[in-house]
Amino acid sequence: MMNVRARVLSFLLGGLIAMPWAVASAAWDVAVPESASSATVRLAAPDGTISDHPFQNARDVATLDPASLLGEARADGLYRYEVRFAQVLSAEQKAALVQSRQQGSSTPMDGQPEPLASVSGSFRIANGILVAADAGETRNASTVPKSSESPNDQVIADDLIVQGSICAGFDCVNNESFGFDTIRMKENNLRIKFEDTSVDAFPSDDWQLTANDNLSGGLIRFSIENITAARVPFTVEGSAPTNSLYLDSTGNVGLGTSTPALELHLNSADTPAMRLEQNNSGGFTPQTWDVAGNEANFFVRDVTNGSLLPFRIRPGAPTSSIDVAASGNVGIGIGTPQAKLHVNGDAYIAGTLTQLSSRSAKTNLVAVASDAVLDQLSRLPLWTWNYLSSDTQDRHIGPVAEDFYATFGFGTSAKQLAPSDVAGVALAASQALQREIAARDQTIAALEARLARLEEILMERETGESAAPAAQ
Repeated sequence: MMNVRARVLSFLLGGLIAMPWAVASAAWDVAVPESASSATVRLAAPDGTISDHPFQNARDVATLDPASLLGEARADGLYRYEVRFAQVLSAEQKAALVQSRQQGSSTPMDGQPEPLASVSGSFRIANGILVAADAGETRNASTVPKSSESPNDQVIADDLIVQGSICAGFDCVNNESFGFDTIRMKENNLRIKFEDTSVDAFPSDDWQLTANDNLSGGLIRFSIENITAARVPFTVEGSAPTNSLYLDSTGNVGLGTSTPALELHLNSADTPAMRLEQNNSGGFTPQTWDVAGNEANFFVRDVTNGSLLPFRIRPGAPTSSIDVAASGNVGIGIGTPQAKLHVNGDAYIAGTLTQLSSRSAKTNLVAVASDAVLDQLSRLPLWTWNYLSSDTQDRHIGPVAEDFYATFGFGTSAKQLAPSDVAGVALAASQALQREIAARDQTIAALEARLARLEEILMERETGESAAPAAQ
């Protein structure tokens, strides 16, 4: 893949707006991949504040004016940046990525492009003005007087044993005071390079130990660089605090501590956390999660969507507050859940409880004889009780599972009651009662009609008897 080399960040001085006469420049080199669609510049300010600056067109980064990122208020100190690029993907590639995610696969799909490499660096602001870094530092000349004749390099075709200290670099002097130093590198550009001359199938990448940038205002750092691959996999900044990274004799790794208690131990004065950030260099939608904990809670934070906290655990939560068994069953307050969701204790639902009841999810459908259910229900014992697991004296009413199972035979065992079974029995009994009521209503209506007719006949007779004497 061919890269377009761009000279990026031709800096105006920090005071350019306020002092148009104060002009200087600095530059960093950024390789803008041809397959990059957009870019994001992440800027870390001296106070640790992180800000992201998106560019819809990655090519715009090549002409970036950093003044637009810093604004007018420019705190003094070292600024670190990282430029990230997003992929240009075809519709087919996007569809394949979506399908891969839906299937839960983490295996790269066929033809998936490699994630685009990010580019990082730093610059420094002093007295509100950018420290120019357009020229690299050159090596100091030797301070030792030289003869007019150029001495030949010394080649030792044998083992070399130095029973003393060694100083290498242009700034080493005669009678160097070594102290306890066995090997000292001394000059203004310190590099130790490992140049591998292997051929054929042998690994041959060149590596380098680098101390500090060689640009004015650059980064104070110690880095391990892969010169061949043009990558810097490891860097320690000069201001990193003590025990930023500590590997003890057991293999435990401490971040912020020299006494790691576990394989990975994070120690911080305020909310130790771990960030999981997926960028868009591989074609996937960016998403950032934080996993953190403090005196208030352990939580998962959805940073991308407004720092929501979809998952929280408060200190003091009892064992097995949430327990997922090997079967996939989830226990709430129990370590041996017997169902997909097993709640040991009271359950409160501030909403609607919905149970799957579709005909398509059922088999062996048999019509219910409601009259028989009503007859059985009339013989079902009902009780009031307290739960042994409850720490309150709340009373409840209803059947016990043993009686319900013995009466109707519904459910999985004589120890549990399904609310749908109880509701089904109630519905069946209601239907039977409705039919009985309807039949009785018919009987009552017939009796009322008969009574009304009798009343009419009686009225007619009474009327006829009272009118008979007047007719004589």
